[in-house]
Amino acid sequence: MNHLLNITKKEIKELLTPGSIISVIVMVGIFMMLGTVLGGEMDGVTSPSRIGLANGDDGGWSDFAVDSVYDFYESTYGLDRDAASEYLIMLNGPHEDGDWIVDAMLENGLDTAFRIMPGFSQNIDNGVQSSIGGYYVFRNGGILGSTSSAVSSTIVSWISNSISHELVSDIISPDTADFLLTPVKTSAPQTYINGEVYEGITPLEISTSVMSQTLMVPVVIMIVIVMIGSIVISSMGSEKENKTLETLLTMPVKRTTIVSGKLIASAVMGLVFGLAYMIGMTFYMGAFTKSAGGINLQDYGLGLGAVDWAIMGAMIFLAIFCALGICMILGAFTKNYKAAQTMTLPISVLAMVPMFLSMFSSFDSLPGVLQAVLFAIPFTHPMTVMNNLMFGNTDLVLAGLAYLLIFTVITIMVTVRIYKSDILLTGIGQTKMWRSSRARGKT
Repeated sequence: MNHLLNITKKEIKELLTPGSIISVIVMVGIFMMLGTVLGGEMDGVTSPSRIGLANGDDGGWSDFAVDSVYDFYESTYGLDRDAASEYLIMLNGPHEDGDWIVDAMLENGLDTAFRIMPGFSQNIDNGVQSSIGGYYVFRNGGILGSTSSAVSSTIVSWISNSISHELVSDIISPDTADFLLTPVKTSAPQTYINGEVYEGITPLEISTSVMSQTLMVPVVIMIVIVMIGSIVISSMGSEKENKTLETLLTMPVKRTTIVSGKLIASAVMGLVFGLAYMIGMTFYMGAFTKSAGGINLQDYGLGLGAVDWAIMGAMIFLAIFCALGICMILGAFTKNYKAAQTMTLPISVLAMVPMFLSMFSSFDSLPGVLQAVLFAIPFTHPMTVMNNLMFGNTDLVLAGLAYLLIFTVITIMVTVRIYKSDILLTGIGQTKMWRSSRARGKT
């Protein structure tokens, strides 16, 4: 037991280098910074937009259109007229042309404005379609930079619908006008989830909320597996290059203890790094959950309990063990630190394939052959366990847990067998088994 503890401490010290600590801190800081920036952008998307309005008409319908805009702010954002005036900026100028509007927008710091064209009211009174002009200042604002123009289009549609309702109401009763303008409306949606029917929720809302919570899991697991795998393989290459592995193997310690100590130390560091990355990713993904409508998944039977979190933690720990077992097997065939860098590719591919597939598709929707391939990759199970637990796929979860246990035992046995052989010291081409097979081949 003392040997195992000493080897574990030794491996943790070797893995917990200043470089690895700094890299984790930097990555977590980057995720937090991105989450803060994106959170601000999301707040800008969901909050009222500042839009300019130039009224180039002096008739009654143009005044009605302006009042409709204030109604839009009240209906959409819950703002009264005074509060909405902070976001709806009235622009004044020579309304016979619109050349001055862009200058007024730049002066007021506006990206979007619309102009009620001259003759607007007269055209409507004469039964002629009227128009509202749109003006925009394009800035390199990223993927969310066009939201204000989208809001402007929504406002114009709101004005058009309000005027239509008013025109029809002058001819017939308002109730009949409501019917003629909107003869069909969508009733409260009914969605079947895990054996229950829930009212007032759509699959889009559910999937958005589920994705906002489960998306970070495969990403974090992939990062941790690739990072720890690279560290372990590189460490084994350095041990061979510095001849410290020979000293370790000549000590009166069981090879099983050596392997177990290396695996335990690496797995603990993997969990520590994973927790750090999870914290950073929580800040990052929190920016996207703001647009999910504030849905509480517990209300729809999709929350996770203490047992579910325990299963998820066990799967992640076992997956790290599997990754480390693979890495130690690969690292056994490296001759030095430089050669070890090329051995990280297989573990990276095995981690990336299930990550991308779990992000864009569900396990049940895949063809049978692809399901079998994914099931055989041990990293698939921790990446999909949260989604499977939410939707009651307990058989798949238990099967994955059993598979991870078997895979872990096999990799440990293979690793111990390698450590008991002379492959680590002499290389695969110099073992007794290899030399004897070569001799039989020559004869």
